[in-house]
Amino acid sequence: KIYDWSADVMSPSWDPEKALAKIQKKSKEMVCDLLLDQAIFAGVGNIIKNEVLFKLRLRPEHRTGDLTLRQKKALIAEAQDYTWKFFYWKRNFELKKHWQIMRKKICPRCGGPVTRQVTGHRHRLSHFCKHCQK
Repeated sequence: KIYDWSADVMSPSWDPEKALAKIQKKSKEMVCDLLLDQAIFAGVGNIIKNEVLFKLRLRPEHRTGDLTLRQKKALIAEAQDYTWKFFYWKRNFELKKHWQIMRKKICPRCGGPVTRQVTGHRHRLSHFCKHCQK
């Protein structure tokens, strides 16, 4: 009765529409903080945050209100999809080999340097490419 299963990205009760409604109310928040908001994306952690943002080509400091509806829906879908992959890879002891940006020094897309920087009000370390993630 206390836990909101509709916010748990691995729950059968996960509700992407509810997540979208919550995101719409957080227009000033950075996407790096949004993905770590457990009231919206329960189960998403820092590694997943970095990988999802890299895949979607979004910088961690990007404001949620500046995202298009399409980008918000892609963020929601990718957060859930990557969390399930993360779970599978971790269980099979192969997680690190699937990382694209996490703890990398060179961007696999452009060959440029990967930036490591503490971002957002949660003060978590973000790994991103300044060239590929606009």
